[in-house]
Amino acid sequence: MNRIRLATQEEVEKIKPVSDLDENCLVFALDGHNGVGLAVRRLCQEIDPMVTPEDWNTKLKAMFVRDLETVMAAQGVKYYYFNVAADDEQWQSVVKNWGAEQVSIEPELRFKRTL
Repeated sequence: MNRIRLATQEEVEKIKPVSDLDENCLVFALDGHNGVGLAVRRLCQEIDPMVTPEDWNTKLKAMFVRDLETVMAAQGVKYYYFNVAADDEQWQSVVKNWGAEQVSIEPELRFKRTL
């Protein structure tokens, strides 16, 4: 069985369009008889979950996010990740209007595994 290795620069370049790579990422590779599997390990700043009362309107949520971003910017954070429900088109529109970029290419389920 092959061992995990760091991906070559050529392999990294191949997945850049779908991987949102930055200086805090490592790309690992596993050579198999059917090709090479690649996986990105990302160290990142994240706001998730953001839990707000059901009766908060968009303005209150926006002010909350503004204040969170102010704190993070003061701490030197340059960017962060967050999730928006796939069916919450209004909030998606708001965050895109602010300049947030959607990095997932399809709706996904998020998991956590304790090692």
